Amino acid sequence: MKLITFLGGRENEAGVFTCVGTSCKTQFVQEAICNLLGTVDTAVIFTPEGAKNVAWEPVSAALARCGVHSDMKIIPNGETEGELWEIFRALENSIHDGEKIVFDISHGLRSHLLIGFLSAAFFRTTGKAEISHVFYCLKRDGGDSSPILDLTPFLSILDWTSSVDAFLRSVDGAGINRLANRTAKEAYLSGHPDAPETLSRFAETLNGFALATRLARPVEALNFASGIARDIDEATAEMKVFTPPLVGVLDEIRMVGDLGIQRPSPEEGLTWAHVEKELDLIGFMIERGLLLQGVTFSREWMVNLMLLLHFGDGYIGWLNPDIRHEMSHTFGGAILALKQSPYRTTSLTDWYMQLPWQEQITRLWGELSGIRNDFAHCGMREFPPRISRMDDKAKELYEHLRIFYGVVRG
Repeated sequence: MKLITFLGGRENEAGVFTCVGTSCKTQFVQEAICNLLGTVDTAVIFTPEGAKNVAWEPVSAALARCGVHSDMKIIPNGETEGELWEIFRALENSIHDGEKIVFDISHGLRSHLLIGFLSAAFFRTTGKAEISHVFYCLKRDGGDSSPILDLTPFLSILDWTSSVDAFLRSVDGAGINRLANRTAKEAYLSGHPDAPETLSRFAETLNGFALATRLARPVEALNFASGIARDIDEATAEMKVFTPPLVGVLDEIRMVGDLGIQRPSPEEGLTWAHVEKELDLIGFMIERGLLLQGVTFSREWMVNLMLLLHFGDGYIGWLNPDIRHEMSHTFGGAILALKQSPYRTTSLTDWYMQLPWQEQITRLWGELSGIRNDFAHCGMREFPPRISRMDDKAKELYEHLRIFYGVVRG
């Protein structure tokens, strides 16, 4: 285990240091940390020039008494952005991949402490090092013992920040699921009297929704969203205690729950309520940059919509591949008819051609097919549209789908 610590020039302050009920009497917090842990092997002491002559020798001698070998690294004061990056690079170069690290940010200049904390968070997030502890000592005068605070749990704030952002912006729930499971496990192992029971299940539901959405599996995604709506109130109480960052985005998570509807049962079949939620999911996908998923699903959504128009609410045969194929061929024939080209009729053609919005549906299907092919063929076409236009085209398609749905439903 390696200790990373900073000098500020005022280390020679004898006293009693306490941490998690254990105390140690010494002049230096670095020595107290090594004694209290008992597992530190080496130390890297970062010091500006102004503190080197005052503190380096006594601190390194105190660490040697603990059996800890220490090296000194001279760093700037951190008064410019360039100097701050220099400090970060010095910290990064002093840590080898996979090392177990203890950070002490009790001393040093103010910028050193901030860079130390943020660096610890970065090294943990990237997996460069295992951050065992981040300590900060509250030095008290007048003979009172000085508590050494373990700030390690607060590193999770940054973990939660990136994970919540990944879920809200990119519909990636893996980070939230991992952190929630880790939080629940730590609470159980620590003997917390109110260890969370709902939080892990709720996080798994969020992750299930995210995975189903990214795989363009709308039935599963909407079903998971209904689970989010069902469990969010029960999970909120545990969030307030164990995962405060999630509380701050409850409104956004509730919006995901608002998409929810249980999967159509074999007995009840596909309903208008489900198709409307499906359309909302398409908008959700496209708004968050899941263009391929949104456009791909749009084709299947139009088939669902037309099956309900023809067979009525609660249609149980909506997943029959032959029926879906028949509806797709009906669309294709109508496009050829618009071009006054020969086409093959289907069992649905006569009904379709008599719809009051037949031409509008057909043109919309043509628009959808063109955009879908642009995505499906991965640009392997003679004149593919510019990548920069694909986002706009997907958003325009969604607006056209929503307008058409309003026409159909009156």
